Amino acid sequence: MSQKSSFVSFRKTSMKSIKQFDNQVEKTVGYSTKSIIIGLVTVLIFIYVVMRLYRWYSTGSISGFVGEVPTMKRPFLNLYAVMKDGKEVATNIVFITHSFTRDDCEENYNKYKADGIHFLGLSSYSEFPGQISNPHDVLHDPKHKAYTYDYFNLTRGWCTVFREENNKKWIKEGFPRIQLAESDFGNYETHLPDPSVEKEYDFIYICLKDGDKKEGDKDCPQTWQAKIREFPTAKKLIDIMCKKYKLKGLLIGRIGCEIPPSCHQLMELTDFQEYSTFIKNFNKCKFILCASVLDASPRTVSESLCFNLPVLMNKNILGGWQYLSEETGEFFDPDNIENGFEPVLEKFMKKLNNNEYTPREWFIKNYGKYNSGKRLKEFVQSVFKESELNIKYDDVDYMKPGI
Repeated sequence: MSQKSSFVSFRKTSMKSIKQFDNQVEKTVGYSTKSIIIGLVTVLIFIYVVMRLYRWYSTGSISGFVGEVPTMKRPFLNLYAVMKDGKEVATNIVFITHSFTRDDCEENYNKYKADGIHFLGLSSYSEFPGQISNPHDVLHDPKHKAYTYDYFNLTRGWCTVFREENNKKWIKEGFPRIQLAESDFGNYETHLPDPSVEKEYDFIYICLKDGDKKEGDKDCPQTWQAKIREFPTAKKLIDIMCKKYKLKGLLIGRIGCEIPPSCHQLMELTDFQEYSTFIKNFNKCKFILCASVLDASPRTVSESLCFNLPVLMNKNILGGWQYLSEETGEFFDPDNIENGFEPVLEKFMKKLNNNEYTPREWFIKNYGKYNSGKRLKEFVQSVFKESELNIKYDDVDYMKPGI
């Protein structure tokens, strides 16, 4: 028998068997196999339509985001909606907080976007989205791959922290933006002044070390951290504060490193501290020294305000300048320390000793999750249609970054 005739015989046998099976099924259940298949397909279509209708009922949109929003890792950061019933929902809006320094950043961005996630820019890292000026940062190289991306093409709006002259340099003209920082969301409900804690120090200054001092070295290495916190500037300031004004300080993060000789008996140095330990230090101090320039979102400053500590701040800081007012502290000029710092310090200490600063009250009135969160919600509403999102605006009390 030829191969062709064998195939024909097999086909006839198979068709006969299928027909017999179909007849048996119809005799048993009263429906043909064809009718059963059509029925199953109809049921599946019905289930799909019901699911889509439920999606429409619960979010007001058939075309909006469907699914769970993953917990992001930097440079991505979740944006949460705090609903009027108190529930927190991870929205399908995600912040980009710094440049794409890893290959998986682009891969994840494309995946998230395909899944229906939208993006906002958030300046949280030095000059981002501008070029990073810190010479100890890998992003100082203008040829770094991170600068091949147009972050305004990747996002729909921008949360900026800069003064207007820097906004003109680093934020695309006409691009939707709002003045808003991660540090604006300092949690004054948990960061509470404790009058029962003794004020052991006049000031606190935070600058982690970049490495331990090695044998034969005069001091610890000064690279990324020292640049961000402007440690060389801070050393000049604390020398004056110790030598002439006998102020006692707490320096977090530089144990084993050099400080001015005038401060040896007046300053305590600690190593890096876990956050739960670190945050308790604010209640032991009277004010915070912030010498930073390349800090876009100084969370330690907003935290200190929550603890009712006024701020002595570098006037050139990129972000955080918005927290300074007559109620919260004073700016100093890092370019005029020799002649200009002492008058500023004396004014600051006089107001401090007379209890003229009200930093906590001022911060609660102007920032925190409610005030900043409502501004963020209004901005999101101006950028995104409700039909694009997994929340209804009327159900949202305020919004916040997932920090």
